[in-house]
Amino acid sequence: MNSVLYRGWVTHHRHGVAATGGVDHRFRYRVTMPLVFLDEMEDVAKRHWTWRILVRFRRRDFVGPPDVPLDTVIRQRVSEVLGRPYEGRIALLAQWRMWGFHFNPLSLYYCFGEDGERLDAVALEVRNTPWLERHLYVVEGSTGVASFEKEMHVSPFLDMAHRYEFHFSTPGETCRATLVNWRGDERVFDASLVMSREELTPRSMARVAVLRGWENAAVTARIYWQAALLARRRATFFPHPARPREVSRG
Repeated sequence: MNSVLYRGWVTHHRHGVAATGGVDHRFRYRVTMPLVFLDEMEDVAKRHWTWRILVRFRRRDFVGPPDVPLDTVIRQRVSEVLGRPYEGRIALLAQWRMWGFHFNPLSLYYCFGEDGERLDAVALEVRNTPWLERHLYVVEGSTGVASFEKEMHVSPFLDMAHRYEFHFSTPGETCRATLVNWRGDERVFDASLVMSREELTPRSMARVAVLRGWENAAVTARIYWQAALLARRRATFFPHPARPREVSRG
């Protein structure tokens, strides 16, 4: 598999349970994301002139110290979780900086095994706003589902007493991922991504840069708009807690 483009929908659903103040709320937006292998970043950026001007990959937009290669950061964390050195290829599913704007609530790092087909692990880089904190979760990739505790505050309308259930598939003709929030036995919130594959050609790259370049700026605007709607409906509000040591800022 090589670097490709995915287009589809992101859907959020807050269930009307006690943990959300009984407010049932859902929305969905169209989204376009490149899936780019980290060892192909420079090559992809050179394929069309618009991706050297309007769409750019900038190291400091993603997890880890800006002076440390991104693949080094991911490999180190994946190796810690797997309990062995990880040496496979890594593909990043995320929006690049577009028209000067950049914010990814969730970036997915697909860590392939030696055969280049199966997944050894998936790393989830979660960011919040306006605090601009980030945290990296890593799960084993063999089963397509993983459960782990919430370690970073994301929304003022969801507290920290949550467990994540992450469902994912190996990217192919389609790419699917769902993150479910559980509070005890109560299903509180779902965020899902369903996309179809498109070749990363000069034409598709130009279309993303020129016609869809506003998407990244819209991400933050939509977050605040949805927050305003929840506040208007009197959804339960949770103050931002102190930042744990494992959570970084930037």
